[in-house]
Amino acid sequence: MMRSFKQSIQILLCCCLTAAAVSAQGQKVPALFTEGNALYQQKKYEEAAAKYQQLIDSGYQVADLYFNAGNAYYKSNQTAMAVYSFEKAQHLKPGDEDIEQNLALANQRVGSNIETLPLLFFEKWWLQWQQLHSGAGWAVWSIVWFWLLVAAAAVYFFIPIPRRHLFRWVMTAAAVLFTGYFSMAIWMHNKAYNSGEAIVMHNAVKVKSAPDDGGKDLFELKEGVKVKVLDGTSQFSKVQLADGKSGWVAVNELKKL
Repeated sequence: MMRSFKQSIQILLCCCLTAAAVSAQGQKVPALFTEGNALYQQKKYEEAAAKYQQLIDSGYQVADLYFNAGNAYYKSNQTAMAVYSFEKAQHLKPGDEDIEQNLALANQRVGSNIETLPLLFFEKWWLQWQQLHSGAGWAVWSIVWFWLLVAAAAVYFFIPIPRRHLFRWVMTAAAVLFTGYFSMAIWMHNKAYNSGEAIVMHNAVKVKSAPDDGGKDLFELKEGVKVKVLDGTSQFSKVQLADGKSGWVAVNELKKL
């Protein structure tokens, strides 16, 4: 019980630090980001993309950075990296209209004829629920509900006041909301950095029937297509398309989201 409590506190502190880090990153603009913006304004899109990517590779993870990188990659005709960058931006900041619009433009350039299977009603509901807040937003609100729970518990157990049953209901509501928001914070964090999806990085990629170079070619994938990664070996990944088709692709043909 004590170990479980300590683990919960550690995860909560991690959420606090994540939210603080995101806030700090949003306030302090690194030099590489400024340089990338300047190059973009000069229409040096390839150089701007390189600056943004250098910042991303250093560990700077912010939706605006991926969004700008996506624009630079798109303008320099690096379609796969444009799609990848907009997808990462969307994971970090779900529901943003500008990101969604530019991702749609990049996907139009991909020109894939893959038909997406229709979502069931609960899948649509789940996507809408995720878009209520960013990952940092879920973390911040979980902290808010945690402290409201602590405050209500302190009043209920240590302060003799009338209508104490009202605070019991407040405690219950705060506990439920904290659990829900805390769970979503963990879910969104995992999704942002390990979504189980990938972008095809080259054109005319062969999808094979087995994880082997001698496997039968099933079909081809275009640069920029998003796939779901189901399984893998050291050299091949089993992927599934939006229309349900699946097969094996060489690991170096993919960039995981």
